[in-house]
Amino acid sequence: MTTKKQVVEEFRCRAIRDAALRVVGRKGLEKATVDDIAREAGVAKGTLYLYFRSRDEIIEKTIGAAVDDLLARLKRAADGPGPGPFAEALERVLAAQFAYFDENRDFFRLYFASGEYSEDRRLRQSRRYRLHIDQLVGLIESGRRRGELKSLDSERAAIAIAGAARDLILRRIHEKEPPPPESDARFLSEVLCSGLAARRVEG
Repeated sequence: MTTKKQVVEEFRCRAIRDAALRVVGRKGLEKATVDDIAREAGVAKGTLYLYFRSRDEIIEKTIGAAVDDLLARLKRAADGPGPGPFAEALERVLAAQFAYFDENRDFFRLYFASGEYSEDRRLRQSRRYRLHIDQLVGLIESGRRRGELKSLDSERAAIAIAGAARDLILRRIHEKEPPPPESDARFLSEVLCSGLAARRVEG
């Protein structure tokens, strides 16, 4: 059973993480300080140290919480209204993913540009990456069982989808006016599901 103290702690930690998102989005990772984050969160600097050991831990936990929120959103999108065609489910997942990065665009643009998105950090987030790949594998396996997809290596296909989506996200967060999330989701889903080859017309 969750205690009142735990509820208060989680509320304050979330408020601090949300403040860190906004501060980093405005100032960048290098210039964001504990003082800035405390001011944004409306708490004393000392209060932050009750919940986090350092500025770096605040950033690390903020990234982790953001990815957890994203994974929960992707799961809801994948589940959708119920079983349906693979292409539709994939499009929903991609649209949810693109929309999430759009909503936190300033933060992620500066996060990627700062060089903080390193191999070392990616490995530290590997559990969450694994969960994302597993979500995609589940979608692919369902499509294959229904006869919509050919027999293929679901793991490698999931990694390919995740990589294509990541690269399109990087493009979107640097565009002044990216297309609507649904538009890019439809585009990528069609490329992944149908390929780039034009259909031959029998004459």
